[in-house]
Order: sequence, then C-alpha cells, then structure tokens
Amino acid sequence: MLLLKTIFFPITIICWLFKKLFKKLNKKHIGGFLKKLTISKIDALTGEQFEDVCELIFKYVGYDVLKTKTSNDYGADLVINKKLKIVVQCKLYYKHGVGNHSVQEVTSALKYYKAAFAVVITNWKFTNQAKTMAKVQNVVLLDRNDLISFIEDVKNKTKNSKIYNLENCFSVNIIEV
Repeated sequence: MLLLKTIFFPITIICWLFKKLFKKLNKKHIGGFLKKLTISKIDALTGEQFEDVCELIFKYVGYDVLKTKTSNDYGADLVINKKLKIVVQCKLYYKHGVGNHSVQEVTSALKYYKAAFAVVITNWKFTNQAKTMAKVQNVVLLDRNDLISFIEDVKNKTKNSKIYNLENCFSVNIIEV
C-alpha cells in the first residue's frame, strides 16, 4: 500500500499541475481571440459558430462549459458551471428581436439539466414579450449591449460587464397571483 501511495501521489500532483497549466494557457489563447472580436464579426457568424463563441466567452470568464448536442438539446445550447449550474440558450438574430419562445425553451432546460437558473444570450435585442417572460420565469437576458460591454472588458482588462457578474444577476422574483 505504501508503494502505491509513493508511486501514485506524485503522478496525481503532476497531472493536477498540467491541468492547471493547460487551463491557464487555454485562457490566454482564448483571450487573444476575444481581443480581436467585434460585434460586427459576431453578426457575421452562423448560429453554430455563435454557440462556439459563447462557449469561449464563458470559458474565459471561468466557467466549466459543456456544449450540448446540436439537436435534442432540451432547450439549452450550453451548460455552464462555476458556483452554480446554469443553462444557456444562444440566439443569433438579424434585424428583429428575440421573442419569448427562446425564454420558454431555456426554461424547459432548467429541470432537465438540474440547473439553478437560465440565460438567453443574443447578438441582437429582446422583444418586450421576451423581457416580460424572462422576468416571470427568472431568466437572465444578455443582449447586444452586454456582448459589446464584455468585448470592451476583455480589451481593457476590466470585469464590469454583466457576463463577468452573471451569478449576481440572478434573483428570484415572486409574482403575486
């Protein structure tokens, strides 16, 4: 038993150090990509590419990110986790707002993924109906201005955007009937 501890303990420490180093190098690489990102580049993406960029954004902020299957995702494109598990629906839209259907989709993912709360992120804006539904369903909405603010944070090495403080944006709203 002592021989096993003598052999495996150093291996465990080395693996842990490599994991930390890889994560740090990965964050630096992602940061380089995000510094070159602009909202017009985001607008030129496909829906799947937008999901990939959102995955990088949340990894950069420090979340563990799981990208769900392209189809049959139960209403979530990403499942992110730091202190709380969060489901994320990514919507790339052009010239019209994201409606309440997206809020309903991500709300259905909450129970399936056993998440604390839900987020819908878009490169555009949300309709008034989506904002109302999000308030009722306790869904955090991240729009074009939030993405622009995040990109500025990366370039300026600040952490003021809603994306950096996502877990602080969640609050339970009690609706009286």
